[in-house]
Amino acid sequence: MKILVQFTYSLLLLFLINNPLKAQEKVTMMNGNVFYATVKDTTGERVRMTDPESNKPEDVDIEKNRIFSILYPNGTEYFLYQQDTLSEENYLAPEEMRSYIAGLHDAGGRYNAPMALWGSFGIGAASGYLLPAWLSPVGAAAGAFLLGSRWIKINRSHISDPKYLKDPNYISGYESAARQIRVQNVIKGAAIGVLLGAVARYSLGE
Repeated sequence: MKILVQFTYSLLLLFLINNPLKAQEKVTMMNGNVFYATVKDTTGERVRMTDPESNKPEDVDIEKNRIFSILYPNGTEYFLYQQDTLSEENYLAPEEMRSYIAGLHDAGGRYNAPMALWGSFGIGAASGYLLPAWLSPVGAAAGAFLLGSRWIKINRSHISDPKYLKDPNYISGYESAARQIRVQNVIKGAAIGVLLGAVARYSLGE
């Protein structure tokens, strides 16, 4: 048994020597996306890194204004975000923007609006079935607008850190991403509903 353990340990050690684990940098994007990649060059107008969406060792260049920060394995954080108090987008201080981006990230990865999807689908289907062809999109759009403009409620289970519960910047980021998801679901549901409602109308009419 002891010989087997030693043999297994030797194989594992050999594997690690021939295939070293490379520490990667944590890249936080302005849109809330977070991923790990090997950053190769930050000196130009763009940041060159390994493509996080490719299984092959390919490089990709990303504009610096799309990146909030790069966190290196040694704990050093390189901020590409720069505050501009005269800008409508970058007026927040770095730590305030970090909270805003955390809200974007949490909502983007966890928020969903199934009721908005199915509600708009029902309104769209009813409009397509009951209203004239030229008027059904208007009816569906009106219903979709009401569903899409509803107040966003933050789900506590979505929050990555309890400290964000009372952070207005986090809440603003969460609501922004959640609103976008809700609107997309509403448009999708209404469009499919109108189409199926119109199909059902003409099919049954025949």
